[in-house]
Amino acid sequence: MKRRYKLLIGFAITTMILLVIFFITRDKKVYYLSLGDSLASGQTPNNTIGKSYGDYIAEYFEDKEILEFYTKDFSKSGYRSVDLLNDLESNKEITIDGKKISIKNALIKADLVTVSIGANDLFYKLNVGTEFDLNEFDDIYSYVDETIKDVDKLLYELRKSCKEQIMVFGFYNPFTNFSSSLANVVEPVITYANTKMESIVRKYDMTFVDIHDTFLANDNYLPSFLEIHPNLDGYYAMAKSAIRLIDKKILAK
Repeated sequence: MKRRYKLLIGFAITTMILLVIFFITRDKKVYYLSLGDSLASGQTPNNTIGKSYGDYIAEYFEDKEILEFYTKDFSKSGYRSVDLLNDLESNKEITIDGKKISIKNALIKADLVTVSIGANDLFYKLNVGTEFDLNEFDDIYSYVDETIKDVDKLLYELRKSCKEQIMVFGFYNPFTNFSSSLANVVEPVITYANTKMESIVRKYDMTFVDIHDTFLANDNYLPSFLEIHPNLDGYYAMAKSAIRLIDKKILAK
């Protein structure tokens, strides 16, 4: 009887140890969701879909053997804040490896969500083209404020579904190679938009990823004069900006 009792205790202890190891190991894995527009999708200057900043971040987790799951399939070129908000309201589903995944369920599971959104909203409303004159607007910054209000609604809904780390990318000036005069005219608008964006990101206890100066100092990230999308070096630079924050806010815990 004593031997049986000892065996039962030993079995119970072993089981507890295995459970502790399981939960510790599981908690170290990262469920990663990349949401947003063409930057989240990885649209290239050649108008194709390639590696995005999210793919590079996922590779970083894979190298550390801590990636549980990753998808950027909820993102789409041309997406504005209202499009992603509609996906949340309809609880959009995608299929991966034969399994359906809803966006809200993915957000609930996520340890990290990265978001790039708002650029399409901004430039559609401003109607920026080859010609752009600030004097055409009574108050151009009111247009920026309208855009940020749309982003605010989106971030509010994202935070309701995901209680973990959400990182939101700021804006870069996409016209540095296209036209220096246009770039100079748009620059104060981009700066203002980034200030407003960072403010609402922090309001929802999210992390702002500033990429403005990185792109300004490296115009080779935007190699095409007629395209506003970065090359692979640009996407990798975006990923590195996020990874520096990931190391501090997620992996250092």
